[in-house]
Amino acid sequence: MKKSILKYQFSLKSKEELKNLSHEELLKYIENLQDNIVQEKPPKNSNNSSISPSSEIVPTKKTSVPLEGGNNRNQSLRQKSHKSVGGQFGRDGVTLKRSDTPDEIIELPYALTQCKKCGVDLSSVIATLKEKRQLLDIELSSIAHTIMEYQSFTKKCHVCGHNNHDNSAFTVAPNISYGPTVIAMVSYLSVSQYMSNMRIVELLKNLFNITISEGSITGLLAKASKLSSSEIDKINAILGKASIVGIDETGCKVDGIKHWHWAFQNDYNTLIVADKSRGTKVITDTFKKGFKNACVVHDNYSSYSSLESHSEQLCLAHKMRDLNYAIECDNTKLMKGIKTLLKEAIKDDKESFTPIQRITLKQEYDKSLEHLLSMPYIESSETHKQINSLKKAKDKIFTFLLDENIPPDNNGSER
Repeated sequence: MKKSILKYQFSLKSKEELKNLSHEELLKYIENLQDNIVQEKPPKNSNNSSISPSSEIVPTKKTSVPLEGGNNRNQSLRQKSHKSVGGQFGRDGVTLKRSDTPDEIIELPYALTQCKKCGVDLSSVIATLKEKRQLLDIELSSIAHTIMEYQSFTKKCHVCGHNNHDNSAFTVAPNISYGPTVIAMVSYLSVSQYMSNMRIVELLKNLFNITISEGSITGLLAKASKLSSSEIDKINAILGKASIVGIDETGCKVDGIKHWHWAFQNDYNTLIVADKSRGTKVITDTFKKGFKNACVVHDNYSSYSSLESHSEQLCLAHKMRDLNYAIECDNTKLMKGIKTLLKEAIKDDKESFTPIQRITLKQEYDKSLEHLLSMPYIESSETHKQINSLKKAKDKIFTFLLDENIPPDNNGSER
């Protein structure tokens, strides 16, 4: 709830002074009192806004003051469920399995000379196989770089003496250069594993005895970028024709300058674009024909207001956090009711429905939302703000109910 505080300019009257006021003076005093009350809003955190958990203040051991809502940052916000602890039924498990063709077999020496039970001599008895145990490990001594030397030849003309050098078969740069496997590994470590140039230099030296500078790492990444441009174009074309595309943007630094990493993705392809802008132009420049076949999932940031797409799905995880903040500010049944409605829709989406049933399901939820949005509320409150936001985006709230493949949140893009 909001805390009410008074402006310091306003003078409070004592009980005795209030008793001496006439009816008109008392009404005037109450009116002035309302004008001078300032509603102190609760602080925003990762539970009621888009603030990241890492930017929140962690309570110290001495104070142990929890965040708003009664939870410390390291305390899970996930609600309890009926599921048992551990791996769930139907998941794809990963088990370390024994190999039928081991690379090396080590026969352990038989050290027993007498029977453990009766003490008879066993030296003349032939040992038979009883048990097998295997150990999976990495042989670092066998991991090494290789240097391949390509040699070309020349022929001297016996008439004019000209040297005819045939270098047409060369596919490598002059002197010495890094091969495709090194370029691929550097790209993987940098792009997929987010390793710094300094750590990549250290890893290549320690594991493969390859000496390379941080500047060379930058050069290899630039080369890999050119080599992968055709694949990037393919990913762009595939996403442009896809039926579902999630979009999100997050701040980053490129050479110390503020940029935005834009993620365009679905279950099969991901395209990340770095740009100084956070505006719609990045989307239109990257996908000039828009997403005519796709349901675009996003967080309703202003950059997505003019999207060209088949349909849109608002990230309900973002909207839930906004509703949490409105509940903390106003504590209205209206905001709690809308939050419950969204949670029930997400739960129903996990059930098995036919396409016709899903259309009916969405219509019912649309009606329920429309009813809640028509309920009265206090002007200029956080509830009012959320109602206006939901009214503008009401056609994007329950799109996910039409297709089991459309997610109700944008977590895929944020990851």
